Amino acid sequence: MARALRLVGLISLLFTFAVAAGCYSWYDYNSASNYGSKRDLPRQDTSRAYQTQQQYAPVSHKVTKLEMNQNLSDQVAAMYGVNSAIVLVGDNVAYTAITMDSTASGTHGGDKMALDSNKDGRARGENPAGDFQSLHVDPTQLIDGVSGAQTEPHHEHISHLFKQKIAEKIRSLEPTIQDVYISANPNIIDQFTKLAIESWHGRSLSPYIPEFTRTMERTFGTDPTIPNQAEANGREY
Repeated sequence: MARALRLVGLISLLFTFAVAAGCYSWYDYNSASNYGSKRDLPRQDTSRAYQTQQQYAPVSHKVTKLEMNQNLSDQVAAMYGVNSAIVLVGDNVAYTAITMDSTASGTHGGDKMALDSNKDGRARGENPAGDFQSLHVDPTQLIDGVSGAQTEPHHEHISHLFKQKIAEKIRSLEPTIQDVYISANPNIIDQFTKLAIESWHGRSLSPYIPEFTRTMERTFGTDPTIPNQAEANGREY
């Protein structure tokens, strides 16, 4: 009887420790497929790798040269949590449009999310109808599908760590990149898809620069941004 009571007491003590630790899974650590661990605190001595310049001063999205970078697009698309990606580089700034999927957790952050799901056809090879390079349709008609790819209208509601890892990947592959902007907005994806199709057909993106600049200004703004709690302390809550 006494042994049973001691065992019950030990179990209760272990349960208390688990509650004090936050009741998080022993496997809930940040990883390539988990961007939102509540038990594993990311390093605090790393600077934000995306929208870096906008932390300190006003920015401009006016570019003199705009190109699609296929390698960066493919590498970002290969990351956990990313369904498809298109990276456009303007004057050494990488503008990235992504759709998300369920291959990773913690991709969404912020106090309010407006998730759009079942959006498809954002990058070459993602559309089940075939390769985008052979399509002759309005890119805005390519967004409907059944793959479960997800979009997020507000870039602030993509989690900090997810954006951080995407930006770090881009910077590691192209050290000349000076800044990174990331969006999963369906309208941005539509515009980037249109530009990607132009690039795949070998056409210059220069005629689209004015429209691109206006869209980036509306999406990301030009005024300095104040990092939210997630960006400041690395956590997603």
